[in-house]
Amino acid sequence: MLDRETDATLVLLASPSHSSKLHAVTSRGLRRDPALLGSPEMAGIRALFSQVAAKRRAMRTQKTSLLERLSMASSASRDGSPSSNASKEEDLRRALGTALQSLSQLGDIYDKRESRWMEEMQRLAEDRERVELLLTQVLGVNPLEKHHAPAQEIA
Repeated sequence: MLDRETDATLVLLASPSHSSKLHAVTSRGLRRDPALLGSPEMAGIRALFSQVAAKRRAMRTQKTSLLERLSMASSASRDGSPSSNASKEEDLRRALGTALQSLSQLGDIYDKRESRWMEEMQRLAEDRERVELLLTQVLGVNPLEKHHAPAQEIA
């Protein structure tokens, strides 16, 4: 839209966090002129952006534990000044409460899922009994029971 109205020069670069692939979107004016699109300046833009993306990827790989992140988050108050121990404890209590509530909700989900599974197993057992009854009524024998023919003696 901006490109159609203003003939703006536009370069949008993106690099996913899980890959070193570089994605680029360029304005119509750049795409129409192959000399501009393949120029050393454009190659330089891509190379520099690729370096920035690589640095960001390296920073992301240094993962911190949940406890460290909570500790870092609670180490400074909202205005950026160091917070007191009471404030840190309150933040950690709040985080712990949230975690416990999440676990409780997961337990409820598990209980409901287990209940549905038990109901489904009961329905299957009832269906099996109905089929056995129907087969017994129609055929006179329950084909699901294992009947063995009497063994014959070999003389």
